Amino acid sequence: MTSNILHAAIFLGATAICHQGISAGVAFAEEQSAIFSKPIKIFIPDKSDVKTVSESVWLPPAKAEKKSYVCVSFPTMQDPYWIAANYGIVTEAKRLGVHVDILNAGSFSNLSAQVNQLNDCAAKGADAVLVAPISAEGVSSAVSSLKKSGIPVINIIPRIAAADNLMGRSTLDYYQVGIASAKYLKESIGDAAVKVALLPGPAGADWAARTLEGFKVGIADSKIEIVAIKYGDTDKNTQYNLVADTLNAFPDLNWVIGNAVAADAASGAVKAAGLSGKVKIGSTYQTGPVRDGIEKGDIEWALSDNVALMASIGLDMAVKAVDGSLEQGTEVWPVPQKLTKDNAASDAAMAGFAPNGFKPVFSVRP
Repeated sequence: MTSNILHAAIFLGATAICHQGISAGVAFAEEQSAIFSKPIKIFIPDKSDVKTVSESVWLPPAKAEKKSYVCVSFPTMQDPYWIAANYGIVTEAKRLGVHVDILNAGSFSNLSAQVNQLNDCAAKGADAVLVAPISAEGVSSAVSSLKKSGIPVINIIPRIAAADNLMGRSTLDYYQVGIASAKYLKESIGDAAVKVALLPGPAGADWAARTLEGFKVGIADSKIEIVAIKYGDTDKNTQYNLVADTLNAFPDLNWVIGNAVAADAASGAVKAAGLSGKVKIGSTYQTGPVRDGIEKGDIEWALSDNVALMASIGLDMAVKAVDGSLEQGTEVWPVPQKLTKDNAASDAAMAGFAPNGFKPVFSVRP
């Protein structure tokens, strides 16, 4: 393991220490940007079984040792989740002093555009490439080509399981998201018997399937009954209709656990059905609307997968790869954290969001 990683004990779901006196605006943004230079709690997955993890800390580099140009390919920049990822990379690029271009494929349906972007990164002379893949299989040929050209590739956020052509990964297996979401639900209900509708995300999306798998394992020793599993694209209308249909079909439902768009939509659907207080909501990841829902009391909790940190660590890896100090195959996962009404001004919140008013940036030059 490289010198960037220092073993230390951590606990899944532990909330970070709140920063007193942080308010919205400049002070919060300045404190938020500081998290990228601090030691970061991580999981390291076992190479033979990703369901087994060890606990460590990632130590971000102070500065890039060599002048470097890092090219980044994003699937989309259409929602707050990916804007937070953009923020993580942009802020870390400025801190490290590296040239970064961020390319946006525009949609999860634009695989060919992302493949072209990866090819463009090579043509533009990138020293390293970060890819948040639309499809792991779909980008595999382009990633292989980059490696053959001597360009290290770092996988961020959606995980590419086949690692032969990757220098490193800063991701999270959503199996752990499912496990943690089940844990949070059990913390909320104690030993009660409850009926749950689960809306993991789009049908066919690996992250949605892994969320479901982990959640089922996490509730195996409980009185939690999944009465409905609803798949759908993560647009608000689709998710709202799925929730509304589920509420009609299961009048004795106790919880809706869903992707962030589903959780946000569920807050409106539950109110419209006159079920506020009867049906509670949890979110398997974080967005600004989910955080707003938590602060209002409409959503009980959300998991923060620390997307801004996933992105910043990915850039750290790219810089270390160019400097020659990243071990081939390094993989880290920032430890998921629990977001509640009580920790809105904590690292748990900061790690998963861009500051209010932040607009995507597509190029950083030192």
